[in-house]
Amino acid sequence: MAVNRKFLTVPSPARPEPIQYLTENGFRIIRRCDVGESCPQGGTEHCFIVRDADGYELDITVVFDHHAAAQVIEQSMRRITFQSSFWICAAERHLAEYLWENDDYPPDALVMITELNIDDIDQARRWGTGWSRD
Repeated sequence: MAVNRKFLTVPSPARPEPIQYLTENGFRIIRRCDVGESCPQGGTEHCFIVRDADGYELDITVVFDHHAAAQVIEQSMRRITFQSSFWICAAERHLAEYLWENDDYPPDALVMITELNIDDIDQARRWGTGWSRD
């Protein structure tokens, strides 16, 4: 039997499904950088795909303003740089808290972080010391 080579394909490895963060009230959060290679993983601005319990999906951006970013760097004794995974972890946590507290998407699909909460301060102080990941 002859094989027509133009129909042969080189198998490519399957891309793993992105991790979904599930809130208690049914929102699913996916990091945009986990599904799109063009999205940066560092910095103080992060994009997420959020899907509600009815299947409606929206892209939401979470941004640390300059004051909050400076607080993080100060609290971490400069261990946290703008390339640190701290920013996306904290942004994801703030987004999940917003969705839980408001049971709705944020206006303009934007969550602006202007002040740190106690979890941010605690995590910033411990980041990179062996008591947290990074």
